[in-house]
Amino acid sequence: MARKNKRYKNIKLEQNELTPTAIGIFESRRKSSIGTVLILGIFILAVIFLPDISEYVNKYINQTPGTTPKPTTPNNKPNTPPKDNDDNFTAFVDNLKITNDDITISNFVIDEVNLTISYDVTNNLNNSENMEALNYYLEIYNTEQTLIERVKLANEITLSNGAFTTFKRNITTESATTIGFIAIIKKTINDYPLVELTNNEGGIGSMVCSNAHEKVTYKFNEEKLKEVTHEASYLNTETNYQPLYEANKLKANNYNSKLGIASTFFEHENGYNITTIVNLNEIDRTYIFNADSFKIDTEPKVVKFEMEAQGFKCE
Repeated sequence: MARKNKRYKNIKLEQNELTPTAIGIFESRRKSSIGTVLILGIFILAVIFLPDISEYVNKYINQTPGTTPKPTTPNNKPNTPPKDNDDNFTAFVDNLKITNDDITISNFVIDEVNLTISYDVTNNLNNSENMEALNYYLEIYNTEQTLIERVKLANEITLSNGAFTTFKRNITTESATTIGFIAIIKKTINDYPLVELTNNEGGIGSMVCSNAHEKVTYKFNEEKLKEVTHEASYLNTETNYQPLYEANKLKANNYNSKLGIASTFFEHENGYNITTIVNLNEIDRTYIFNADSFKIDTEPKVVKFEMEAQGFKCE
């Protein structure tokens, strides 16, 4: 068998020195591990949030054309009185007159210097009526419709049909300067907030009501009013001291002459004090200066609510 001849190519050998040739790059195992963790993390999060993503995509695809969500606006409406007061709630303007079945209130005058409000009250009922017993209150609101204070509308006075009288009430500086709205509200004792007194072992509790010149101590036995002590004090450095001195001394003498009232006038170098004790067992409801004595056995909540509506602070 003949032997095949083998052919060889001539291979030219370069005379240059051997040089390295890059045939691939090996990355560090650390970088490779971090990349793997990131990819796995993204995959896991995608699986977890897949329902939410699907819901969002469906809403986006299936939304109704031409509809846009309505923007929400903050509620900047000022506070207003309760609904049951709306019929009587009115802006305070010149020549204001408020009328209901019982009474008419008119001729309002604000004195910003002496801090008073005055008005006329007319009896609209067919018979004579005690105006205080109707239990109306004047509520004063500022221009933002926020309640500033509540004033008892009338004292104990009986008016015949069509008759009227003028009342003057002390008010705060805020009421005198920022009054914007008023309301005439009729209340009952059930509307008054409850008051809890701290009683001693004998069941006696007390409440102190005061203003600039007066301090009244009401004592209760088992939540029933039994005793009233009134103290008035004035300094000789006050405006109109002498006219007030004479008027108040006359009042003290007048109180002291009544059965059930003992009033003591004490003068000192800086002014004077008047202490008046009212025995509710011997005298009916009366006023000592600007303070109401109330009737015997009156509840604490009545004393607090009505005294605070007459310019006193009660504690």
